[in-house]
Amino acid sequence: MKIIIIGGIAGGLTCASNIKRKKKDFEVIVFEKGGDVSYGACGMPYNLMFPNIPAENLYALSLDEIVNKRGIDYRLHHEVLDMNLNSKTVIVKNYEKTFQEKYDKLVIATGAKNNKIPIFNNEQDSFYFKTLEDLKNIKQYLQNNEVKVVCLIGAGYVNLELAEVFKGLGMKVIILEKMDRILPAFCDEVNEKVYHKIKEKDIDLHLNIDIISKSKGQLETNKAIFKADMFVISAGITPNSELFEVEKGIKNAIKVNRYQQTNIEDVYAVGDVTLAYNRIIDDYVYYPLGTTANKQGRVAAHNIVYGNTLEFFGIVQTAVFKFFEYTVATTGLSEFQMNQLGIDFDKTVINSHTRGSYPGNGRLKVILYHNRKSRKILGCQMIGEDVVAKRIDIVATAISMGITIDDFAWIDLSYSPPFSPVWDPVLIAAQKAIKKTK
Repeated sequence: MKIIIIGGIAGGLTCASNIKRKKKDFEVIVFEKGGDVSYGACGMPYNLMFPNIPAENLYALSLDEIVNKRGIDYRLHHEVLDMNLNSKTVIVKNYEKTFQEKYDKLVIATGAKNNKIPIFNNEQDSFYFKTLEDLKNIKQYLQNNEVKVVCLIGAGYVNLELAEVFKGLGMKVIILEKMDRILPAFCDEVNEKVYHKIKEKDIDLHLNIDIISKSKGQLETNKAIFKADMFVISAGITPNSELFEVEKGIKNAIKVNRYQQTNIEDVYAVGDVTLAYNRIIDDYVYYPLGTTANKQGRVAAHNIVYGNTLEFFGIVQTAVFKFFEYTVATTGLSEFQMNQLGIDFDKTVINSHTRGSYPGNGRLKVILYHNRKSRKILGCQMIGEDVVAKRIDIVATAISMGITIDDFAWIDLSYSPPFSPVWDPVLIAAQKAIKKTK
């Protein structure tokens, strides 16, 4: 059996490794367009804090380990240009050489690409921030140039993380956002605290910005002219799917079934190029995350080896990021999604301490959503100091299992003053939600 995998970063390498683990005699070829093996992209913003630590430290495995220990034919700088589903072949380019390769099974793991803003293309002081190559280019620029002011285009997770990093490096930070708010998937209660932290940290945030023109060190917009020594663009992503003649859905992401199979029998797809099954709504969404890509890669590998016998469990849209002293987290459906879907939901907001009588105690805001009729937990958002990420994971587990607020309020969680109050904040939120319904 010969399997070709297009893309070797998150889901692609996971799929390849799991196929070889199950069937050592299977031939697995990975064509990776870039020059880097699989890496932890979520660590990229923080690598900027350490000029002397190379970007390659984020590699999950070395090329030697991939090829010689795992037995994967992993080929860097190999770009798939075309494919023929009838003859089961792909056309591949490596530098100046173009060749054809046949397959028995194909896995599409091409990920997503930056939404480009043409005005920044080919500008020496402007950088996108998506790949490890982008990280290397920014680090080199910082080493070779005096950067006192950095302008971030877009106010999503990545640029908020970068804002903290650049402030920590002693730079003035400007954030320009096209929309009328930051973090559209988060509720007003969370956004209000993030806005306050942005102001507290003296970050220059501007909303409703339309970019008009760009010259070296200067950006003309509909509101003002902004000057900076470096510009970093992180304005969203688009599934890298245009090459493939398979069925597609939201944002042109590839449609897959629970086995990660496309509408073509021998073609599977994983990662940011695909839609993901959402357990809450029993439907597919576009919610690209590395954790999802890795799980989908394992599922695809199992089904390629053993036939379609393992379904992808699905996601509940859990995510977290750090913003200075705050941890900002979400799981389940957002208010926007619930309104769009016409769900009758109730919202409960509480403020709590994160620990008992113990040093390091922080404050935490919990926003809990449940279905008025079924009483099942639909979503939760949190923002606060100290322990937040693991608490959102508790709620994510409850949502995945379809638990109601009535059952969740009595879950037996651990307690000790260094770790939580007697009643954990998530349980307090559930108890308050119950009281509101009586």
